[in-house]
Amino acid sequence: MNKAAVLMSTYNGEKYLREQIDSIFAQEEVEIHLYIRDDGSKDSSLEIIHRYLSEHFNITLINGSNIGVGNSFMTILKSAGSTCDFYCFADQDDIWMPNKLRMAIKQLSASNIPQCYCSNQALVDKDGNPLGIRHKNPVHTNYMQVLCNNCMTGCTMVWNRRLQEILIEEKRFPSHDLLKKRIHDVWVAMVAATVGEVCYDNHAYIYYRQHEDNVVGVKDAIAVKEWVRKMNHAELRNGRSVLAYEIVTKFRDLIGSKKILNRLEAYANYRNSISKKVNLLHDMEICEYSGESHFMLRIKILLNLF
Repeated sequence: MNKAAVLMSTYNGEKYLREQIDSIFAQEEVEIHLYIRDDGSKDSSLEIIHRYLSEHFNITLINGSNIGVGNSFMTILKSAGSTCDFYCFADQDDIWMPNKLRMAIKQLSASNIPQCYCSNQALVDKDGNPLGIRHKNPVHTNYMQVLCNNCMTGCTMVWNRRLQEILIEEKRFPSHDLLKKRIHDVWVAMVAATVGEVCYDNHAYIYYRQHEDNVVGVKDAIAVKEWVRKMNHAELRNGRSVLAYEIVTKFRDLIGSKKILNRLEAYANYRNSISKKVNLLHDMEICEYSGESHFMLRIKILLNLF
């Protein structure tokens, strides 16, 4: 039987945590090891987790202070090591269908190529009532899509041991600064898209809960709120160029395509080169993948906010 390490970061998640943990341990045909790191909860989240620990569930609890969602998840990822067959992220408030991991593992081959799987999501409200499917059509999973506007949702991602081995190498680990700008799922997606393979499943095997406490979600108001937050906090800006820089710096030896490498270098260094900035201003593919207007993208590039 395949062994899967499930990586969950909790923060004041008492409302839905039990239902999520129960759905994780109800997975079919896979042995589960749940790694949980609490990111400084002030509610009863830790009490709930300790209750499962006392009942001998296969759980490793990682205690820590509040470091934010991206850094918390990546701390868990490193702690999980590379002894399991597969690895995946789990949010604290969703519900997994029993075949979620089985269907993901089925699509990941037995090769030694770094691979990552992601899928669609069935949206539900805070009470679990259906709201429809998130993506009507398959999403793009290439490196340009991940860089400009990632559509691979972390709670659906499952990856193989080979990708995990690469992700936990100390010299390749993302900086704390980057993980404030681009969280854990963007990093794993970008690594997979540049040094390995990504497969997307348009079927949904997860109930993706939408409520007022979502860290990320599908509501337009969240995008507006995020834009305002970045304008007020300089350390959150330049997520795309910083992501490109760290991928180029840490994975140069594993990126087989010279075209991808050169393009990422241009994005990473556009603020220091007039010619690179001019090329970026005329790159229509960025506009296509970001979903933003060419005018808005040009403003960001001219103001060094890309």
